Amino acid sequence: MQSNNNIFCILHMLQIITGVFGNGLLLFLYGFNLFTGQRIRPIDPLFVNLFLSHIIMILFRGVPTAIQVCIQKIVLSDIECKIIAYLHRVARGLSLCNTCLLSVFQAITISSNSPKWAKLKAKAPKYIVPSCVFMWVLNLLVDIVVPLHVTGLENNTFNHLNKNEGYCSIDWHAITTSSLVMWKTLYDAVFLGFMAISSGYMVFVLFRHKEQVQYLHSTSVYPIATPETRATKIILLLMISFVYFYLVSSFFVIVMEKSKDTSQWAIHMSAFFILFYSTVSPFVFISSDSQILSSSNIFKRIKILILIP
Repeated sequence: MQSNNNIFCILHMLQIITGVFGNGLLLFLYGFNLFTGQRIRPIDPLFVNLFLSHIIMILFRGVPTAIQVCIQKIVLSDIECKIIAYLHRVARGLSLCNTCLLSVFQAITISSNSPKWAKLKAKAPKYIVPSCVFMWVLNLLVDIVVPLHVTGLENNTFNHLNKNEGYCSIDWHAITTSSLVMWKTLYDAVFLGFMAISSGYMVFVLFRHKEQVQYLHSTSVYPIATPETRATKIILLLMISFVYFYLVSSFFVIVMEKSKDTSQWAIHMSAFFILFYSTVSPFVFISSDSQILSSSNIFKRIKILILIP
């Protein structure tokens, strides 16, 4: 048992370190571009919003779990548990919404040049920042009832139906008997549905584009992919990764809900897979985004800005 805890402790610590570093680095690089106004792409605010939500997720889900696993003791008050659970749920919803928005806006970007799509392409960038603000407000409101069902472990003795999450307790009975689960499932399903439709459309456009340029590229040994194609493939990879780890983490949540005695193994695995997408996605960007790979220019501009009186 102790060896399992040591393994989970190492895994959670590595996940926190790599996740905060990757998301923090990209948040700084993309944020600096937005702040200085140089080489801004219309979709960049969505990236900033995504990386910020990932950092919040890692801090308010990964850190308490790591402390509980590594130190074996963490005492949180009711207020602290409610804040942690609320911010974690909001950040998780933001991750879903931002991944969906990335998929939808990229599908619009690579769409055909017909008059209808051309008008939509011209208007879409104007709605990116308002969409980011709207998603924040929406998720803050949607999860506002979550703290009502969360308590500290010290106040968990009065209700045998509460589920021990390691550092806090959740009243699963109240959640499942209310309409909260139904609305959250419908909420997630809507965004997952938009992701599926937009990603299917992007695959269709990429396949059609490949057929159209196949003759032109047949004479080239190393055909050069356009920036739009590279960005589309990155977002498709992110979307697939999100859906996969969303389903895996949901499986462990169901196991925890159905079991009479909450297994520590299920708690640790659920937390690990919930944060896996947030940890891995920044490195997908770093390895694929040419703008990030040329970040040395950003640090040169920072040095210039510091030297300018």
